[in-house]
Amino acid sequence: MNLKANFHYTFFIYPFLVSSNKYNDFIGKFLSDGNWSFKIQDMSEKLNTYAYFLPYVKKFLFPTLYWGEGFKRHFSKLSDKKKTEIVSELTCTSFIYNIGNKENDSNQTGINCRITDIEMICFEPGICFLVIKSRLDKDGELCSDDILDFNYKFRTLNPKYLKKKKTEGLVLNNVEFHGAEDLSSFIGNLLNGFEDVEKENIYFDRLFTYSYMCLDQSEWNENRGLDEILNEFYKFQYILPSNYGSTFDQDFKGIKENTYTRWKYSIYGFSREAAVVFSSEREVFNSTKLPNYFEHIYFYIFLLAFYQRVSLILFSEELMSGGEKNIERLKDRLTKFTHFSWFSQITNSEQGMDMWKKWQKAFDLPQLFDEVQKEYSEYYGYTVARGQEKINLVLIIIYTISALFSGLTLLMGLKLIDTDNIYMKVFVTVLFFLSILIFPAYAIGKRLKRKLWNRNSRINRFK
Repeated sequence: MNLKANFHYTFFIYPFLVSSNKYNDFIGKFLSDGNWSFKIQDMSEKLNTYAYFLPYVKKFLFPTLYWGEGFKRHFSKLSDKKKTEIVSELTCTSFIYNIGNKENDSNQTGINCRITDIEMICFEPGICFLVIKSRLDKDGELCSDDILDFNYKFRTLNPKYLKKKKTEGLVLNNVEFHGAEDLSSFIGNLLNGFEDVEKENIYFDRLFTYSYMCLDQSEWNENRGLDEILNEFYKFQYILPSNYGSTFDQDFKGIKENTYTRWKYSIYGFSREAAVVFSSEREVFNSTKLPNYFEHIYFYIFLLAFYQRVSLILFSEELMSGGEKNIERLKDRLTKFTHFSWFSQITNSEQGMDMWKKWQKAFDLPQLFDEVQKEYSEYYGYTVARGQEKINLVLIIIYTISALFSGLTLLMGLKLIDTDNIYMKVFVTVLFFLSILIFPAYAIGKRLKRKLWNRNSRINRFK
């Protein structure tokens, strides 16, 4: 079913983690790069966006909004090093790429599209999101099949994924990117040397898709309801190609739970791979105001949930990797995360809270949070017990050596041991060293056994 569409745009999002010891250098790189502009929020620019959130959420997402004019002038005069120190401490920071307006002269055939904006948003622990806004660049009638195929192909432009497979049939009409692979290389070069490659990227083979589609009113109106075109919405929601042949079961509970509709001619879709709005121009609001709300307000509801999901998964990975030296660092980070970025209420808007709850469910945030808390409590208790075990072991060794020395001294004082006998000397010496070594040997053996058990547990968990 190919539906006529009047308007669309899509954000493709690449989440990544900057190595903890390189975050300052990473921020410094963008502050000194003339192709990127540091974004300082101004209440006069996006009043509706900033006013939408509760004060503590607003302060977390838009910290530079609280910079006074005097501090802004002072900041502009600082050295790059001083600027880096300040920006690196912000809870959330943003850089805009100064993309050119020239078009690519390529005559390639395929799905022609255009990148209109590139933004990098970073949260203070080094969790970052590269956001690429794009749209189809097409003469003539725009159809839903075009948008479906565009989203399906573009999201594979993950730099790691394209090392194994090339994306075909996609043409970028930007002079900066002569081909789809150029965008992938752009991302790879941008992060080279900074991305923490030891941590597994949860979106290894694709980009997260955040997309808006507004249909022509002839496709969805009083005479043709949503139920007649609902399968197209599901393909849009789950980023499937236009020729996807299967029909979704509309009564399946899991599908219904991941949708939200409040108004007659618009429906929202939520999943771990995409966020979409499917609407009709039958209501003018859907082609004028709703696209802006979805781009500038609802996007931050999604981004906050996305950040929380990535954070909790990373916490879980670090807890699994173990290491007693990490326990205090993890404790500080988890406490900071819980106090400053784990929100139950984010806005006074009833619809905003409905969407926040939908994202919490789609990303399993409450379950993930409870799991991390449980893992940390068990890990902390285990680490404390091991520390006490080591103290007890040292005390036992000291006690044993003291008792042995005292006993030998007493025996020699009573002349019950012949100290002139060479065999007796050897026996006493061997007994002394065995007494000293028996407990360290026991401790080492127990430690090796525990490491082997932990290794097998991790292997079994990933099977």
